[in-house]
Amino acid sequence: MTQPVILALTAGEPAGIGPELCLQLALVKRGPGIVVVASKPLLEARARLLGLEVALEDWAPGAPATVEPGRLSVLSVDGLASTTAGHLDPANSAYVLETLRIAAQGCLDGTFDGMVTAPVHKGIINNAGIAFSGHTEFLQELCGVERVVMMLATERTARPLRVALATTHLPLSRVSSAITGPGLMRVGRILAAELEQRFDIASPRILVCGLNPHAGEDGHLGREE
Repeated sequence: MTQPVILALTAGEPAGIGPELCLQLALVKRGPGIVVVASKPLLEARARLLGLEVALEDWAPGAPATVEPGRLSVLSVDGLASTTAGHLDPANSAYVLETLRIAAQGCLDGTFDGMVTAPVHKGIINNAGIAFSGHTEFLQELCGVERVVMMLATERTARPLRVALATTHLPLSRVSSAITGPGLMRVGRILAAELEQRFDIASPRILVCGLNPHAGEDGHLGREE
């Protein structure tokens, strides 16, 4: 018998929209099982604030995750300093990263089939004295891989659009120098392999976009492309 799919969902920045999105998800029937990796007291406080009736059920590895409306499986994470919506608190930063670590480790050891992340606030994490440039780099380091590629994708329509990024989370002034021929080739190879294996595209067609708005105009607008 095929085991039901279970996805980990991190609630992101406690002061932001992430906890609310998790609670809104609980109000509809889900296909895969969803386990919210977050502070249970945070979700309880946000549900009261929003006037939402959601039963938050403690979840442990090996147990099924509920898909029923009005119920939500939660893997509670300690360490939250404050739960006030709209007010950033640097003291919450270690907690936010711990939710990502737990969800990612669960994917690596087979507890979860995948993870979904609500938004985090990069600035407040850095203000807490923790070097953090984004989910992508954090997960790359955690998984111990040399190179990752971020891809943005539209829904599965007749002509879906998928965009892979050659750079991630850099100051704009550093982007052009970070793009190199060998680097683009690495991104292209990873992208082609993943499109074939995970998207069932037999012969991927990959186009490289110009960095400049007019792609350089024979050098008159630069040669960064």
